Amino acid sequence: QEALAIQAAFGEKRRVMVDAIRAMGLEVPCEPGGAFYCFASLANLPEPLRDGMAFFRAALERKVICVPGEFFDVNPGKRRSHIPSRLKQYVRLSFGPSMDQVREGLSRLAAMIDEAS
Repeated sequence: QEALAIQAAFGEKRRVMVDAIRAMGLEVPCEPGGAFYCFASLANLPEPLRDGMAFFRAALERKVICVPGEFFDVNPGKRRSHIPSRLKQYVRLSFGPSMDQVREGLSRLAAMIDEAS
């Protein structure tokens, strides 16, 4: 029963996050299933926020941490260093923290995107 309560809590936070980031203009090509992370495309955002590293830096200034998508691009041996990362316009956001923290982080990101528009 405890497992069901945990699943329900994370399910609610996942829905809040997915709905909020879609409302901000980010795309979620594949909704998260079992993890507590959301991988989002920045392709529809204004410059410079379309770049995962730029988005990360701007979010950090607002005390929100995300992970640039290019950190998840597999490039063993750096053989593809001449090709830009396919995940350069993505970030990974976590809905693992408390609901209040998730909502606060989303609010800060929405304000950041609004100011850039």
